[in-house]
Amino acid sequence: MFVLVAAFVLGLPILLGWGYGLLTLLVFGAAILAVASAWVMRRLSPTAAGRPFALVWSRSLIGWTLVLGVVVAAPFYYLMVVTDTRPATVPQVSLTNGSKRIVFQGMQHIGSERFYQAVIYDVEKALSEGYISYYEGVQTPTPESKAFFEKLSHELVGGSDLSGTYKSIGEVCGMKFQLDYFGLLEADKAEHPKRHLVADVDAIELKAEYDRLMREDPDFAKAHANDFQPKPAANDNAFMLKVMEWLKNGSESQKTLGGVTCRGLFSLNQAAASTTPGRMEPVILDFRNRALAQRIMQSPDDKIFITYGAAHLPGLVAELRKLDPKWAVGSVKWLRTIEAPEHIEGQLRGLEN
Repeated sequence: MFVLVAAFVLGLPILLGWGYGLLTLLVFGAAILAVASAWVMRRLSPTAAGRPFALVWSRSLIGWTLVLGVVVAAPFYYLMVVTDTRPATVPQVSLTNGSKRIVFQGMQHIGSERFYQAVIYDVEKALSEGYISYYEGVQTPTPESKAFFEKLSHELVGGSDLSGTYKSIGEVCGMKFQLDYFGLLEADKAEHPKRHLVADVDAIELKAEYDRLMREDPDFAKAHANDFQPKPAANDNAFMLKVMEWLKNGSESQKTLGGVTCRGLFSLNQAAASTTPGRMEPVILDFRNRALAQRIMQSPDDKIFITYGAAHLPGLVAELRKLDPKWAVGSVKWLRTIEAPEHIEGQLRGLEN
């Protein structure tokens, strides 16, 4: 009993952090369970049968309140711990075929401020050493390509504004959106435009590959027969968007707990995401990997720093080795992408106004 009480007390900051409504709902649920358990105890236990129902019920109520409190709070502590003990990471890998050297920096659309600061530092350092910087980003220079990319984005994430979606998720999770930090390179891009290249494909090329697969690959065509069709309300992202909006307008404690939950789920899902292929992988990953590998091989530049989604790395290396078997991995380092935001304060002495 002592352990249960101690665990409940530890969980109180979580329960109260979500608001008194959760605690009220928890006690209400415990009261209902206490009625059932009190009835069973009075039927099975002669000792309980000799006591007033209200007394047996009240003791059951206390027990169920403690149990439900621990059950509700425990997952949040688990997610908090898992973010630190099983951190989400991305690789930075150097490769060479003898004549060219590339550094592939795996990216994540939203991550910690420290992660993006480290990446920007590495990009700047590479530029100072004579590297050309390649960036990810499907291009939409025409109304037709923009229209298809918006349709594709809606199919993938339930909305046409990918940047806005990532930014909103980042706000809820207590993390940052990568484009907010890559904007720091704009001055260098303006001064040295040839050192910076968006190396991704045009959305029209994605459409052409999608159409080809629909014609030539029966399995792909079957899996994507209902693409770009209106989805039932139960299958869209409306609920998630409502939760994000509620958290953005919530109390500070609710925002903090929302961030803990979000970062923990991101950390847990990273491994699953890296092993489970997505429905659009032949278009979103495989096709773009082939295009990037060909661009690298055809480029006159022999030193290239690439910032692309980490999921592209295995396929890109495979495509490079198809074009030149001499491609080999050199050094590898790992960067942590998700961690709780830091808030540090000190005290200034002798500077009082």
